Amino acid sequence: MRIGIDASPVAGDRGGVGWHTYYLLRAMLASPSEARFVAYLRPGMTPPSEASEWAGVDRLEWVTVSKWAMTRRGTADRLDLYHGTNFRMHTVGRFGGIVTIHDLWLERFPEYSSKLLGQRLSSYKTKRIARRAKKVVTVSQFSARELMSVYGLSEQHIAVIPNGVSEEFSPRQDAVEMSVLKQRMGLKTDRFILFVGGADPRKNHRKVLEAASLIRGHLDGRTVLLVGSPTHPFGSYERTAASYGLAAHVLCPGRLSREDLRLLYSYADLFVFPSLYEGFGMPVLEAMACGAPVITSNDTALGEVAGDAAVVIDPHDARALADSMIRVLENDSFRVSLREKGFLRVKDYRWSHVAARTLSLYSSLCR
Repeated sequence: MRIGIDASPVAGDRGGVGWHTYYLLRAMLASPSEARFVAYLRPGMTPPSEASEWAGVDRLEWVTVSKWAMTRRGTADRLDLYHGTNFRMHTVGRFGGIVTIHDLWLERFPEYSSKLLGQRLSSYKTKRIARRAKKVVTVSQFSARELMSVYGLSEQHIAVIPNGVSEEFSPRQDAVEMSVLKQRMGLKTDRFILFVGGADPRKNHRKVLEAASLIRGHLDGRTVLLVGSPTHPFGSYERTAASYGLAAHVLCPGRLSREDLRLLYSYADLFVFPSLYEGFGMPVLEAMACGAPVITSNDTALGEVAGDAAVVIDPHDARALADSMIRVLENDSFRVSLREKGFLRVKDYRWSHVAARTLSLYSSLCR
């Protein structure tokens, strides 16, 4: 098989889709499959420097081409199948194309769209692409139900292939490196509650801080560490902390590297992720893989991903979140139990499994 894949999300400052595409492509190359890949980048983009050392890299060709010139590339590059990894399908191969749609957040909440003309046109295009694709790949049963409800797709038209957890995320206890990181961030204490997500309203940092204000007396010197972009058109970490009188208890170091995150997950007393909407929710599994006890939402895909390895709460209920935070922070045996369940849970999510299922899908469509 000769597979074209939209690799543009892996270039530059990767977000969730970028890391998904990165690990998927790497894992498929490392698999025993004979599939060959043409990875498309936009002009000005360059492949990850470490990609030259990936296992199976001899089966990968990088091609730089503008979005407007992509239409005929399926024929020109003799593709059997094209995989659009980021909501769009820019060309097709002999057997058509597939598209990955991770979630329908902005279809459900168009008021948060940053697009100049709003979300309606983009949603229309995505729906049209989804119906034209041979298959729509998505990352959770929740997102599959969303695709059926919002776009009217049939269950048979959708392939659910959950994300994996990178082997980069595992417990790391390094007092020297942690001391350096604390100094760089300005963290004055060894004890902290961790939130990762940014001030995007759907990540729900407001409810984290409201809950923290309710248990101020139980923080016991802990800092609430809010990682991610601290400002957003619809919110701000620092303004929210000040509104709850928590400015002295909150630290906002901005976006951090994955290695920094691994250290923080490993040392956190608690990881809190009460997001309002997730098609999957990778931070939950990353935190579990590093040994952090987790509290997350019982809504959208998060309860599905977390299983019984986390405390799940109504993300709109600050009191429920506050009570759960006290329970985890003050009950040592319960915290250890969550940690052990988390290690078991992440074993179900490996990129090698994702690669195998994706390659099987490719094969079935190319017969």
